[in-house]
Amino acid sequence: MATVKVFMPTYRRNNTLVRSIDSLLKQTFTNWICEVHNDDPDDKFPGNYIAGLNDTRFSIINHPVNFGAVKTFNLAYDNCDETYLSILEDDNWWQPDFLETMVDVMESHKNVQVAWANMHLWQEEPGNKWIDIQKTIWPVIAEKITTFNFPHYKQAFTALHSIGAMFVRNKDLNKLKVPESSRLDLIEPIRERAYQHPMLLVNKPLANFALTLNTSRQPTIEGLYEQSLLLIDSFFTCVEPNDEYAKLLWADAREKKLRSYNRLLYTGLTCKSSRKLLKFATLKEWSIFILYNLKYPFIMGRCLNAKKTYAELWTYLLTNTRNRAKETKINESVNV
Repeated sequence: MATVKVFMPTYRRNNTLVRSIDSLLKQTFTNWICEVHNDDPDDKFPGNYIAGLNDTRFSIINHPVNFGAVKTFNLAYDNCDETYLSILEDDNWWQPDFLETMVDVMESHKNVQVAWANMHLWQEEPGNKWIDIQKTIWPVIAEKITTFNFPHYKQAFTALHSIGAMFVRNKDLNKLKVPESSRLDLIEPIRERAYQHPMLLVNKPLANFALTLNTSRQPTIEGLYEQSLLLIDSFFTCVEPNDEYAKLLWADAREKKLRSYNRLLYTGLTCKSSRKLLKFATLKEWSIFILYNLKYPFIMGRCLNAKKTYAELWTYLLTNTRNRAKETKINESVNV
């Protein structure tokens, strides 16, 4: 019986798929199986390449139709027999000691459901060239592990973990599937509400994240503000964060794009539990927000109806955020 199941989704990225598979074959830890999911029924390359490896640890599943990214990622959380699950996307790749290190960490922390490793960032250039931009997702520090308890302010509308360098203990995997109405670029923060805490970050970069020229992440604003609103308001409803949390959220949003602090304003205006967000907006931010609404007047109406439009997602977020809040109270009482 293998210890680790590696789930590898792929869709029309055959050049980088070879690189991802090569990084798996070079792992110092070898007791794994890999399930490759090809989401393009007309693409024969993944199946032919896997067959050519002549390695029984690999299996290929060609989807009968294009499932799309959200449904495909949900397949990773089907029941399995292996102790751990990890996801290796077809554009990312691992350092040789990734699996060995992550298994050791999880074996040393039996109470942890999910851990992830720091990642190097690589930028794709035309002509299939890749540039190491000398950055990592998290600062590289001396401590081997950082522990994150719920709630962390960033979890209001972003995720802490990196799906491409993640390790999940085989425990209630089916509960980790997100509603298929979820936006692809929000599935990590949505699913993170279902992970039991504490979570662990291995500070050493053990994987590589590809900043590709083309992405399947949705570029439109369809559902962006509504689903962000559900993330933020479920956090404020269940956690009831103080003003310091709200200030940290604003500071984080101001470091990002315009849409980030607009998300806070839409949520504060349409959701009673998140009303305190409004008092930290500057006059300039209000002015930009008003101009944005003149350009896109339909967004406010969609935000007002978000909890009905995405009823399944709203229930998912409320249920799991409440569970995380309860865990926090239990852990606090134990610590006392």
